[in-house]
Amino acid sequence: MAGVMCALLENRYEALGKKCAHPPFAFAIIASGYMLSDSKWTHLYERPLSTPSLHMYGILDSYIHVSKSIDLCRVYSQSAELSTHGG
Repeated sequence: MAGVMCALLENRYEALGKKCAHPPFAFAIIASGYMLSDSKWTHLYERPLSTPSLHMYGILDSYIHVSKSIDLCRVYSQSAELSTHGG
């Protein structure tokens, strides 16, 4: 959800019919994040996100595959990664 929130705030998407007045996040820390695959949300990842971000994930995570977290990390133009061997 953090990735979606960053995209929504950066691009000032309308939610519930009202223009978003909240400023973009100063940074994001995302643990085991992934991109939503529903076509309703995929447009959010079409252009790079500029929010500085730290992406943490476990190489052996059995719930969120490491490739999904890495894919989300690649959407951010200012990202850093921190991985652990565990899950």
